[in-house]
Amino acid sequence: MKQATGALSSTTERPGRAPAERRRRRIFVRPRSITGLMLASFAVVALPLIVAIVFSVIYVDRLTDQSERLVLQGVEVTRYSKRLSSLLIGMERSARQYEILESGELITRFERQAGDFNQMLDALAALELDTLPNWNLDALRRQTDALSSRLARQPEQIGGAIEQLGAMQRETDLIADQGNLFVDRELARLQSTAANARTFLLLCVFALIPGALILTAFFVTVISRPLRQIADAVTRLGDGDFERRIRVVAPAAELDTLGARLDWMRRRLATLENEKQQFIRHMSHELKTPLASIREGSELLRDGTVGALTQSQAEVADILQKNSVELAELIDNLLDFAAWQQHHAKLEYERFDLTALFEAIAARQRLTIEGKQLNIVTPGKAFAITADRDRMHLIIDNLLANAVKFSPAGGIITLDASRLDQATSVRVADQGPGVAADERAAIFDAFYQSRDSQRVASGGVRGTGIGLSVVRECVEAHGGSIRVDESPGGGALFTVQIPDRHAL
Repeated sequence: MKQATGALSSTTERPGRAPAERRRRRIFVRPRSITGLMLASFAVVALPLIVAIVFSVIYVDRLTDQSERLVLQGVEVTRYSKRLSSLLIGMERSARQYEILESGELITRFERQAGDFNQMLDALAALELDTLPNWNLDALRRQTDALSSRLARQPEQIGGAIEQLGAMQRETDLIADQGNLFVDRELARLQSTAANARTFLLLCVFALIPGALILTAFFVTVISRPLRQIADAVTRLGDGDFERRIRVVAPAAELDTLGARLDWMRRRLATLENEKQQFIRHMSHELKTPLASIREGSELLRDGTVGALTQSQAEVADILQKNSVELAELIDNLLDFAAWQQHHAKLEYERFDLTALFEAIAARQRLTIEGKQLNIVTPGKAFAITADRDRMHLIIDNLLANAVKFSPAGGIITLDASRLDQATSVRVADQGPGVAADERAAIFDAFYQSRDSQRVASGGVRGTGIGLSVVRECVEAHGGSIRVDESPGGGALFTVQIPDRHAL
């Protein structure tokens, strides 16, 4: 609980920074959650497209209205003007027939035709055409009414009525011209609206859509950047890098909180790692101090410094001395494992001679090798490899020590390397008891203890199971693999594959 409380308190605002952060909040309103950020991003990206759709609908509606007006009113004004002309012709015919026949039925027909003419004038007035003023229609209506009433009272004045009908015919033709003018003007307006709509749609295609794509790319970057920061932070934690502070700069407060929790986890893991390393160092030191006394005492007994020993006493002293040496090696392995756990992510690649490394490691273990009269076979010629030299030293040193431990006296240990397609294969083979098939995957686990008593060196103690786990850790840090098979000459064959650096 103390750790959690301390972590939470470290994420609170400092008094000196609070006003500035409050000002930033007033200027930039950030979504509190990722969902809110996604919705806000979608709204901003969709807004230009929505505006374009709305204006497109407005233009289409305007085009529809103008088209309907052009079609309906244009057709109506043409039809009405033709009807007016035919009625005037009919009225003139009736007047001329009356002038010859002087029949009262012709006056009645004239009045009926005049009434139809007035109805057509009312229909034209109802169209409310801008090019056809109402006063012109009213003048024709008054003239028609005057002619009807005058012929009803004074039929003998039919000659003057015929002349007036001719003048009205010219005005009716003018109405037709005004109707055509209306059609032309509405057609021009329709074409102008269509051109504006076309221009707007082209603007949408070449401006709004790229703008929406740019906004989409911007928000994708804004949203994916903190996610990449979080992924990188998790990767660093997995690789054991606890030094760099984790900070997530995100447009959503929820991601900031996640970054703060990851940084708390980093500090907690760093504390635990330091405690673990300190424990291993202290325990190794505490073990080595009494072990040094045991080794010195056993060597004094073996050398006869404190007096001559009987044969049985000498055998016990040999066992003590041998086991103390082996215990010292196990402690060294434990320290190597701790050092590798602390620095495994910091590989330093260099190109070096692998054969020379084989021979140097064999020389380092010369006393043990000569004590068992073993024969070490190396490639004999230079073989270059690019890898972390210290890690490769740990790999080969532990594999050779393992082979030496379980090889019979007078046995042969083979160290070999070969070039593969995009990797280097390193093999260490011995003539020992080998590894049981059901244990081949488990022997690389830390602290694994074999069930087979033949795997324990004669006269020695059971190992801690750290050496091969260090080997696997070092191999996997290079991106490689390790396996154990049965050697063609009997015993175990360890095969390590280290990929070329450019293939990683």
